[in-house]
Amino acid sequence: MATTMLVTLLEPEDATAVRGTGVEVLAEYPDSMLVRGTDDQRTALTGRGVEVTTLPDQATQVAGATFAFADAVRAQDAAPVDQRPGRTAYYLVKLAGPAAPEWLNAVRSLGVTVLDSLPGFTLLVGMLPERVEALAALPWVEDVTPYRAAMKVSPKLRRGVPRDLGTSLLTGLSADDLSGAESERVEVTVFPGESVEEVAARIRAANGVVLTTAGRTVVGEVGPAVIAELAATQSVQAVLPFAFAELHNDRALAVMRVPTGHTFAGRTVTGRGQIVGIADSGLDTGNPDRMHPDIRGRVHGITSLPTRAGLAQLITDPPGSDDGPADGDSGHGTHVTGSVLGDGAAAKAIGSAFVPAGAAPEARVYFQAIGQRVHWKSAEQLAAEGVPVNPAKWPPATAGLWGLPDDIGEVFAQAYARDARIHTNSWGAPTAGVYDATSRAVDKFMWNNPDMLILFSAGNDGKDVENPSGVVDPDSIGTPGTAKNCLTVGASENDRPHGSMPPPGRDFNWSQTEKFPRLTGAGHVSDNVDGMAAFSSRGPTDDGRIKPDVVAPGTNVLSMLSSVFPPDKDPLWGRLPQNHDLRDFYCWSGGTSMATPLVAGAAALVRERLAEIHPAPSAALIKAVLINGAVPMRGQFPGEITAGPNNVSGFGRVDVTAALTPEPGHELRYDDDPGHSVACGQMRRYAVEAVGPDVPLKVTLVWTDAPSLEGVGHLVNQLYLQVQAPDGTLFDGDTTPFGAATNNVQQVSIVSPAAGAYTVRVRGLSVTEHAPGATPADKPRQTFAVVMSGGTGLTLK
Repeated sequence: MATTMLVTLLEPEDATAVRGTGVEVLAEYPDSMLVRGTDDQRTALTGRGVEVTTLPDQATQVAGATFAFADAVRAQDAAPVDQRPGRTAYYLVKLAGPAAPEWLNAVRSLGVTVLDSLPGFTLLVGMLPERVEALAALPWVEDVTPYRAAMKVSPKLRRGVPRDLGTSLLTGLSADDLSGAESERVEVTVFPGESVEEVAARIRAANGVVLTTAGRTVVGEVGPAVIAELAATQSVQAVLPFAFAELHNDRALAVMRVPTGHTFAGRTVTGRGQIVGIADSGLDTGNPDRMHPDIRGRVHGITSLPTRAGLAQLITDPPGSDDGPADGDSGHGTHVTGSVLGDGAAAKAIGSAFVPAGAAPEARVYFQAIGQRVHWKSAEQLAAEGVPVNPAKWPPATAGLWGLPDDIGEVFAQAYARDARIHTNSWGAPTAGVYDATSRAVDKFMWNNPDMLILFSAGNDGKDVENPSGVVDPDSIGTPGTAKNCLTVGASENDRPHGSMPPPGRDFNWSQTEKFPRLTGAGHVSDNVDGMAAFSSRGPTDDGRIKPDVVAPGTNVLSMLSSVFPPDKDPLWGRLPQNHDLRDFYCWSGGTSMATPLVAGAAALVRERLAEIHPAPSAALIKAVLINGAVPMRGQFPGEITAGPNNVSGFGRVDVTAALTPEPGHELRYDDDPGHSVACGQMRRYAVEAVGPDVPLKVTLVWTDAPSLEGVGHLVNQLYLQVQAPDGTLFDGDTTPFGAATNNVQQVSIVSPAAGAYTVRVRGLSVTEHAPGATPADKPRQTFAVVMSGGTGLTLK
């Protein structure tokens, strides 16, 4: 039986050796060939010293569900989808392997629109049904099958349905298959070019509720029958769970190894010259001239985003209502800002023994207040107006992030226009791994603006309740933290144990809380820097990617207190004790909300350092430097954290010293030159010498990927990192072996490297979209950043 193989071409004579075995050549790429051959032919190839990889049979993934392509074909045989002639329909196209540029050109020449790249070298396309036969006849197209209703609906909206769908679950979808809830809040997305208003009209006609419409997305409250009807609508691409975004409510810097004086290997790095964008509840007084002492004179700009237009039918407030940028409702945005760039001026002014400060005390802030107070119409009033919301879920909170625009890309664009190149966000929606419209918006903005690093908190939805096991459950990462390109931050424990001074704001054990009754091994909430905050949301994403990327202290973090927060209320995690000198200036808080700004400050330090020798470092490079320097978390009890990159702590806790000065005498080595981008089947090779067996060799690859369609989230452009040791051993950088890529952050870490020459490979496994700025532009190419520590060289061969 013939199998499909990817052959790596390392020497000029390798291509001749491949043809000499008589294999069928399906495609030729710059540094590899796709062939089909027998086991004997594979043996002949390996016998000639040629690297051969059998391509894995990957499941297809859409809307958070996975299925074998063959099962989708069988479902079509059992229950054919009726496609209307003359009207664009949507299909899955299974290719023999990575899509060569000439394949994509041939597909498009048939009038087919490529909408997304899915796992298993599968394309999601739009075309007239009359073109299917011609497309299926192409020699490297293995099969074509319709995009079915059952593929569009997240398993989280279905009753007891696993993520892996077999033929029977793909065949059809009815109201009985969906959750038993009377109504669900859902995000319904149409394919590009389709009418979102048509879908909104269908929802209203079925007595559902349209909450907002924006771009290609409708958010509504609908029952199971309506969900089934929408999924059967040809123009609909995905139906996903929806939730409104919410906030993810001095020793932390030591835990992250930010040295006193901010001196790294003789250089002082404080964030000077860096502008950090922050979108949050509000900032202190809202007046740049009367700000908290810790940021006074460093407010680059402040604005308040009015209540978003999409809520107009649901509230009594006039259009464009805006309660201003002050932070009187929660103090959240002020605390976050202090963790990024507070300089401790208030504490220094009174000669305090300790000085709470942010990670980048000389950076400046461009602040966008997205907190707004709104007045919701009652459920009865809305029903009378023909908007029958579910009374059990109504109304939402009065004070919330109602200033977020319908397209959150507008937030990043506004900050980018004011020269912010780092943007931090301590908020999100509890959608448990979904890749939704906000995730896509983040990826789209970073794809088009590859020099802006956006950070998001992972969320605070970790729990161990339904079947308590003493280990926090997986699959709780929030959106937009599920985006591929942002740096998603989880929370580890701070070093504020019981008995420390001043007394921590929350002074108890995890097992004393409602969500973690059996988490006895975790002890106090802030007494072990190698332990995770139990509430920190865990991955993976629904498409299987590792999230969070990194973690930082997120329990009992001391930072700025908003001066306009009501004095008779307790802010966040609480005030300092009565009569404490700093009580009026600082307060406690916790959450991934507090971990994320610490990492944003660290990113400002990295960017400042890189900018000394690299005028415009890419977001991928800053992200790679931080991840390369992160230290693995050991955990504080068995089973808390698995070894290697994982869905609890990602690649580890941010260590700024390790990131900026990996090893005395050995500067950080990196490459993010757009001219070194890779095309499909192309490979960049770098020469490296290990420092020695006592210094770990670590290589990290990051790239900013093209945005996926809602519900997909998988890599559009698949790159792959490999490191070849002096003895020829190959180390793979991803969680999946070479032949398939899952993550756009990959790493090889060799704890005790043997002496000798190593080769770092960055491979373009499958590249279907051309990255902005990549050169040359002759075919689709993907830019990347590769970072190495513990070695010398990283010289392009």
